[in-house]
Amino acid sequence: MDVSTVKTQPAQPSQQAKRADEVHQVQKREAQEKDNNAKIAQQTQAKPVVNTQGQTTGRILNTTA
Repeated sequence: MDVSTVKTQPAQPSQQAKRADEVHQVQKREAQEKDNNAKIAQQTQAKPVVNTQGQTTGRILNTTA
């Protein structure tokens, strides 16, 4: 038998391996988006206002005025 005449097909990853990679990439992308959204939410939270004496203002509404 002549080995040189036998053609081999290139190895291709299986469908399961491809799908597992796709699922992993999607999960990674979702985790990054979730982290980015959490960072944006922290940055947009209202910071307390501090007057010149270092006192925090604007937390309690004065109803007697």
